Amino acid sequence: SFQIREGVVIVRNTFQAAFRAQGPLAMLQHFDTIYSILHHFRSIDPGLKEDTLEFLIKVVSRHSQELPAILDDTTLSGSDRNAHLNALKMNCYALIRLLESFETMASQTNLVDLDLGGKGKKARTKAAHGFDWEEERQPILQLLTQLLQLDIRHLWNHSIIEEEFVSLVTGCCYRLLENPTINHQKNRPTREAITHLLGVALTRYNHMLSATVKIIQMLQHFEHLAPVLVAAVSLWATDYGMKSIVGEIVREIGQKCPQELSRDSSGTKGFAAFLTELAERVPAILMSSMCILLDHLDGENYMMRNAVLAAMAEMVLQVLSGDQLEAASWPWAIAHPHLPFLQTAPLLHHQGQADREPGGKAVSAVPHIPVCCPP
Repeated sequence: SFQIREGVVIVRNTFQAAFRAQGPLAMLQHFDTIYSILHHFRSIDPGLKEDTLEFLIKVVSRHSQELPAILDDTTLSGSDRNAHLNALKMNCYALIRLLESFETMASQTNLVDLDLGGKGKKARTKAAHGFDWEEERQPILQLLTQLLQLDIRHLWNHSIIEEEFVSLVTGCCYRLLENPTINHQKNRPTREAITHLLGVALTRYNHMLSATVKIIQMLQHFEHLAPVLVAAVSLWATDYGMKSIVGEIVREIGQKCPQELSRDSSGTKGFAAFLTELAERVPAILMSSMCILLDHLDGENYMMRNAVLAAMAEMVLQVLSGDQLEAASWPWAIAHPHLPFLQTAPLLHHQGQADREPGGKAVSAVPHIPVCCPP
């Protein structure tokens, strides 16, 4: 309504004046202002939403610029440190919740686009937000990444950062990934920004367990995410040196019981697509965890059988091809500490013949595997 809009504009202007005087700490006295904008997000006009987002980006950006000197200040009092900690949490909470509010509205717009055949989408997006939201996400994610790369843990007692804060920042990444349009080519910058933000959380903030759980959940519920998550996990395992996350995810998939896989066909499809594509990307890294998946070769779910077979094919073709494999004897292949799964190679054709039509695709790769079989 008009009264809400006018009220929000007045309090926002007050906050902006306080920010000019006090900097990022102004949020400590004006958090209610931003919270009211979040609460009335649907009823205020697009221009006000955009201005608020731009202002919050400025606040968080200023704080990220000032924090290095603050963190290095050995004379910083406990009360000042606590003030900056609370301002950091409030500023990040406000920016991230506003980001999620825009994303929710954008997702609803995308649903309308599907109904209308996508005609005039850009015009509707601008009408809904006052700007093109898809172009606004990447800079916000980069700003949050820049913030996480600082030694902000020193603001907390005993330098132990709260899990809630890490969950707040990483949670917005997972929320953005839920949007089915995230795997479109035009959203590649957003995907890459999400991957790098989560990569920093993994390497600096002990996010491994939470990320593993979240990836398993998302593979079960969002069919479009397998290739997106494969790209992210591959990057973390290589560029970020986090190879162990591959083993953690594979262990979770390997422990899924056959009954659960039979009940959840969409989840199984997600797991199968993830494993197959991951083997194509990082076969050498996946190879050391492959034994965990071998029980699925005996299972009744053809999608998982095919995925394991296809992954094995990729490993042998990419990692153990050419002279290296030809020089290997069968006893060596069995004894190799990382390759006990090669004992199953003679069974691959048998497994494929036991499968019905859906199994044929994965087994088609098997004749190309030059595995040395015993006489």
